[in-house]
Amino acid sequence: MGKQGAGELSAPVASAEARRVCQGPVVPIGGAEDKDGGREILERFVALAGGKRARIAIVPTASEDPEEMGQRYVAVFRELGAKAADWVRIGERSDANAEPALHLLGEATGIFITGGDQARLVALMAGTLAMECIRLRNADGVVVAGTSAGASILPAHLMSGENALPHNSNDAAVRKGMVELVAGFGLLQDILIDQHFSQRGRLGRLMTAYAANPGLLGIGLDEDTAVLITQDGMLEVLGSSMVTIVDGRNAVSDYYERAVGEVLTVVNSHLFVLGPGRRFDLDARQPIGIGGAPD
Repeated sequence: MGKQGAGELSAPVASAEARRVCQGPVVPIGGAEDKDGGREILERFVALAGGKRARIAIVPTASEDPEEMGQRYVAVFRELGAKAADWVRIGERSDANAEPALHLLGEATGIFITGGDQARLVALMAGTLAMECIRLRNADGVVVAGTSAGASILPAHLMSGENALPHNSNDAAVRKGMVELVAGFGLLQDILIDQHFSQRGRLGRLMTAYAANPGLLGIGLDEDTAVLITQDGMLEVLGSSMVTIVDGRNAVSDYYERAVGEVLTVVNSHLFVLGPGRRFDLDARQPIGIGGAPD
């Protein structure tokens, strides 16, 4: 047998299913979801949380004004028919290890993480008892949703746009060092989530992240658009715009041959664009019912 090329994959590797851990339903949202009109995404979240029996715990930690953000979502979820809604008070890291936050999260049938500065979520919640409570509640079947920064924190890793490059990570070419990965909440494995995707031109930074970390699946969420990811690894698009999925499992790049700031070459990646209502099998990494794909 001849030697296998450095950029080639054997058939078993190329066709292997992705790894998943035990999880409940997860709903990452691309930000700017409709809160006043159709509210399809938030209505679906409340339904998954139990409808009229839903008890929603809102985590507004990423916001500059957590109380205002928390109260806003309390009003929205009560208007949508939830039995109860309250927001988790985490102003310092110690609060994320304290009984009030753990009690509210432990009693919830749905947990919603708001947008804001994702660095605040990492600094105040990553590795805390509150984060672990969210993971355990989701593993028990409690739906967890997050919008904008709250969406990016849901996987095991999230992208930090902070870097020393003179190039902004929005609307930029694929460059080494454009983004760094930091610890997320770990509800989803082998997945990266970006938000405000089309609106802020973020394809370049998503591709940079998985070029540095081969095998990841990148999901870019437009505003007022979400994905429902269920226990069996099925993804469904919700909302008004599109979802961009980039599969980097078979991709080859020159990431580790380039200097920081240089433009990268990435080949053999697969890109999928899905509109509202479309579904995707995350294990097989294939769309469902499109272009000959099985229903």
